Amino acid sequence: MELFKYLKPERVDVLKNLKIRFTQAAALNDPFESFPAIIQKNKEWYKRQFIKQIEGEANQHSFRNQVKRKQFIRSRKKGFETFYRCYTDKEWLFEQTQSVVRIDSVVQGYLSLSATKKSTLMWSHYAENHEGFAIGFKKEHEYFDYGLVKVEYKDERPFLNPIQLRQDASLFYTKSTDWKYEEEYRKSKGFVESIKLDNGNSLLPFPEEAPEPGDDSLSKVRLFDFPKDCISSVVMGWRSKPELLDEVQNILKKHEMDNVKIYMAVPHKFRYEIETYGV
Repeated sequence: MELFKYLKPERVDVLKNLKIRFTQAAALNDPFESFPAIIQKNKEWYKRQFIKQIEGEANQHSFRNQVKRKQFIRSRKKGFETFYRCYTDKEWLFEQTQSVVRIDSVVQGYLSLSATKKSTLMWSHYAENHEGFAIGFKKEHEYFDYGLVKVEYKDERPFLNPIQLRQDASLFYTKSTDWKYEEEYRKSKGFVESIKLDNGNSLLPFPEEAPEPGDDSLSKVRLFDFPKDCISSVVMGWRSKPELLDEVQNILKKHEMDNVKIYMAVPHKFRYEIETYGV
């Protein structure tokens, strides 16, 4: 299987330099990238969460007997109304959801790819109205062994649960069904040094505070090397200029990438489709 990166003509530098951008969520064209919704739960749900929290606190104390433990829990339960007001403050919740985007943009970026090379909309939106090209990558290459996920398209946004520290990872790969035509896969890459855990996993350290809106780090272009042997094809847009094809062929020759196939994407003769043929 191949995954495709649609590019404008001037981005031929990706092939020339074998470097590609991993883009921060804050710099992507979807305003809802990594941007969770405000949580909407009834009061009973908050009561259950509150009880779980204070029972967890009780478990960390060394009470002389169960009576003392019950007294502690009973006393703590009196603080529920304050807890409820704090965690249902919509203005505060909205600030928290906005900070998720900015924090995420500091620690990692995304390489957005498509499972199709025949999307009219993708050619129009991301390849400068069919004047650009698309790079086909080998999905099974070891370069994609880590950090690659298939984007899920849903009508409802993931929400931020302010009560728990760790959020559902689906927040970072769920998009509106409006974008379903993209058939997106995305590969993430950390901008910071990951922390190795005892269980063999790793995590990215998030900053204690989110950067301010407009901070340069939220949109700074970050380019990373990728192995040339993970490229399987290059697809030229049907309005691309002959000079671009010549340049692509020369670059592939220079990098000794004779096995990379070149295709032309053109309008189908009968249907509303894009078809491809070998150059």
